Amino acid sequence: MFYGPGGPYALFAGRDASRALAKMSFEEKDLTGDIEGLGAFELDALQDWEYKFMGKYAKVGAVQKNTAPATESSDVELTANGTIRSATSETAETVETPSLNLKPKYGTSTTDEAQE
Repeated sequence: MFYGPGGPYALFAGRDASRALAKMSFEEKDLTGDIEGLGAFELDALQDWEYKFMGKYAKVGAVQKNTAPATESSDVELTANGTIRSATSETAETVETPSLNLKPKYGTSTTDEAQE
């Protein structure tokens, strides 16, 4: 609903938008995974978003680095185990998971504890 086509957050779907989340920005130039040059406040905001997403959504895939965006006519599927499967191929390609290397702000907790 929120992240689907036409939804208010559709611009964040299917990409690493870490910079935009950290800056609370909807500008196209910030829709990137580049967090270089962000200040402590922005990095804290990004980490807060990460905790919110981890507590609310199940991980269904990962954004692959350095790839061209898929076109509307593209017949690919992102599977729940983090692989991309093409309708024209019987093989699946593993997706590399980008890492932010951020330390936990509030300690480590399980998803159930985070929702309490």
